[in-house]
Amino acid sequence: MNNPLIQHQANQLIQQIGREFHPQHGMRYLLVIVRDSYGQRFNWFLNVQHPHQNQRSYPIGVVPTLDLQTLEAVQYLVHRRYQFTVVYRNFNQLRWPTTGQLISRSRR
Repeated sequence: MNNPLIQHQANQLIQQIGREFHPQHGMRYLLVIVRDSYGQRFNWFLNVQHPHQNQRSYPIGVVPTLDLQTLEAVQYLVHRRYQFTVVYRNFNQLRWPTTGQLISRSRR
């Protein structure tokens, strides 16, 4: 966690989430992390849904690597500040480096 690049990326994401996050009663917030294998990066989105309205998705940042250890460290730091539910997209059969657990189950 002492890597300044990881700290910087996490702080940028936290700041951007703070710009879009306005807590209100009844609203739903969800972080979506998308693995972009073509762009060699992880794209982060904040999905917000007001009661009785459609969900909106706000791009909040990019982690410019496909290294899972970096993603795990950045996600840990962001989760310490915001405890949103996280959805992982395009992580089929990939496992977290530290625990060996599947990152996401593929939909059938």
